[in-house]
Parts: sequence; structure tokens; C-alpha cells
Amino acid sequence: MSSVNNNIEISGKYKFLWHSQSGSYTNYKVFMAKLGLGDDLAHLNQCLTHLQVEYAMQDTIVLKVGKDWDTVQCTEVVKPGQMVEEVSFRSGGGMYSCVWYRYGNMLVKQARPSDKRDTAYTITREFTESKMVTSFSTDKNTLKAEVIHTRM
Repeated sequence: MSSVNNNIEISGKYKFLWHSQSGSYTNYKVFMAKLGLGDDLAHLNQCLTHLQVEYAMQDTIVLKVGKDWDTVQCTEVVKPGQMVEEVSFRSGGGMYSCVWYRYGNMLVKQARPSDKRDTAYTITREFTESKMVTSFSTDKNTLKAEVIHTRM
């Protein structure tokens, strides 16, 4: 699998721009709260406006986010098709069984909790020539949010 699918290169730099957001962005903080993120962590997450996507060897995609291009505050390594365990954000929460899938120019993450107090969620990242649209859903798809990063 290459970094180009459906004639779209996914590697590159992307930036969160307030004026590019859709109306469902207002649900993003609600989505994060559903997953157990406190106000401070949710605010920090919203301040991470710079995203760099790198396609690495063996179908690995690395996403690095930060407040600017030189300060990486979080790195996520995506290996499509590989099941991983992630810790819940909720204090005292359990684990999530997570898997990313790749469909052309889209990455889809499905996360199922081990603890019934946590909620299942899905993240979809769709890459186009001009942006990356990240869609979040939970509560059986009744709560949805969308974050847009513009390709630089």
C-alpha cells in the first residue's frame, strides 16, 4: 500500500483553521467529554492546531500534532488492520480494543470499550487534495463532530 490512494497523497502538513470548521465542530468538546476527557485536557487538545502526517514503511502512518510545527505534543502510530489496546481517558476507566482500517484515502478507527461505563466510538479521517476531515461519532452515531485541517 502506498501513501497515494485514489490519487490523493495523505502525507503532508495540515493546520486547524477556525474559519474552515463546519457547524458540527461545536460537538467536539461534548464528544471528548463523553470519552472522559476533563476540561483541561479537552482544551489542550483543541489547542493542538498543527498536524503532520507521514507515511512510513510497512503500511504505517504517523500522525504528529502540536501547537506549532516544531513542537510535537502527541504522536499516534497507525497500523491499519492491527488490533491495539488503549487506556480509557475516564478516571478509573478500563481499556479499549481499537483497530484502524484503511479504505483508499480514508482511515477509520473503531474503538470498543472493555468497561461498560466507557462508550464505543469511531473516528474517520478522510484525506482530499486540500484538507483532512476528521469525523467523530459515539452514542450509536447519535453524537457526531467534525474537525477540518487544511493542507498547507
